[in-house]
Amino acid sequence: MVAPDRIHSLSRAGGTSPNDDRANGAVAASCGHAWVIDGATGVSDQTYVSGASSDAAWLAAQLDTHFAGLPQNSEPIRVALRRIVGRVRDDYLLQTSQSHIPEYAIPSAAALYCGWEQSGHRVHIRFSGLGDCSAIVRESSGLLHIIGDLSRGGDAHMLDRFAAFHGDESEAAKSELRAFLQEQRSRMNKPDGYWVFSIAPEAASHIQERTLCLRSPADLLLMTDGFARLIDHFEAYTPDTLIDAALRNGLGLLYEELRRLEAGDPGRTAAPRVKQEDDASAVLVRLEASDAPTGNSA
Repeated sequence: MVAPDRIHSLSRAGGTSPNDDRANGAVAASCGHAWVIDGATGVSDQTYVSGASSDAAWLAAQLDTHFAGLPQNSEPIRVALRRIVGRVRDDYLLQTSQSHIPEYAIPSAAALYCGWEQSGHRVHIRFSGLGDCSAIVRESSGLLHIIGDLSRGGDAHMLDRFAAFHGDESEAAKSELRAFLQEQRSRMNKPDGYWVFSIAPEAASHIQERTLCLRSPADLLLMTDGFARLIDHFEAYTPDTLIDAALRNGLGLLYEELRRLEAGDPGRTAAPRVKQEDDASAVLVRLEASDAPTGNSA
């Protein structure tokens, strides 16, 4: 089981912009689930969902609510995720029925969801995700499992040619990068583009899944790419030492260290990036088999 006091989450905004992330989870006597959601920062000057701090934050909150209602087990959830995106699409179209929305302004999010259940002294865990969220799982033997990509991959190779990616704050540099991001965003959930959580249920057919069977105890750290900067941007940690630090010091102190590292590189020369600070979210879980029943925790 996962002891109720061994699941911790953190989700905080980067800079003064709204927090477009979410991080959450819950455990029962012999099962549980957890997730991180990284809403893509808007590339439009307008918010289309009335009353929302941002369209991306609205989408992240919707996914967070629906993920909380999924069963806490390691069964495949592809069909359930398709239904969730369908509900989100219907709500979004209702909310924005009076607006003409360009393709690049439709909200989207990366997300990584996992559910687990105990079987004897084994814990079965299944990951389901789209986009660049990641996870580290470490068994008591020290065996490490990496879910997702913790290298400087992703869009970095495409963004490197833009001066704004390297800290140029001029309007011309920011406008050039913004136009590129709008073009990229228009390709989401299309065969010649990329697949991500948004308002296209067919994206569920492209969800990446991975199943692990672990001998308990084991530790799990889920994170958005903003939190993963500790590894792939600033190289302050390896996956092994990051999960060590999370268990020893907690997620809050790691978050503070991340902000110090970002502040120490104001020109974005040591770690090129689109935003000086990014939203950062993580969930830390202790996976441990036990015969003793316990209550729920979030």
